Amino acid sequence: MVTDGRRAAATAATRRGIIDAARELLATQQWQRFTLEAVANRAGVTRMTVYNQVRSKRGLLDAVLADLTERAGMDQLLTDTQHLSAGEACTVIVRRTCRFWYAERQLLRPLFGLAGIDQEVASILAQREQWRGNQMHHLVRRLAAQTTPESSFDQAEVLAGVLAVTSFPAYDALGAVADDPDRATLLVNRLLRSLTG
Repeated sequence: MVTDGRRAAATAATRRGIIDAARELLATQQWQRFTLEAVANRAGVTRMTVYNQVRSKRGLLDAVLADLTERAGMDQLLTDTQHLSAGEACTVIVRRTCRFWYAERQLLRPLFGLAGIDQEVASILAQREQWRGNQMHHLVRRLAAQTTPESSFDQAEVLAGVLAVTSFPAYDALGAVADDPDRATLLVNRLLRSLTG
């Protein structure tokens, strides 16, 4: 039993080292240099160890993005805001999203740029965007449920707008504003309020 616990802890530590090494390489190296072997060298493990953990370069990238999302609590946005009014939830979700985009810009900027020419990267980011879209759809439904008949809005149109203004490319395009996530939060929240009335 103790042996199983130690083995699990060692496996988790190895995975943590692999993901940290992969994250560092993604942020500092060209995509072509992001390989299982390069990550193994950076993590101080064998290529086979990396392969056993993630199976492929795609699996490695997906593991890094999942780790970023979990550590920032982006996978808990709806749970963390369910006790709030829709408007308050919107503010909290935008704040956490802006802080996430700001904190991970160095890694995400090259990935989103690369998605324009690399189908594999585009596919992985599209899956993540679909997940984000599902969360925002839930938020828009909550906002719509709290509107009066006079201020009702087309949910599909508003969702498209919300996804656009809360996306990483939109955040990154804010220039100097994006260097201050709290300032960016205020701006994005104003944009969302203009969409929903």
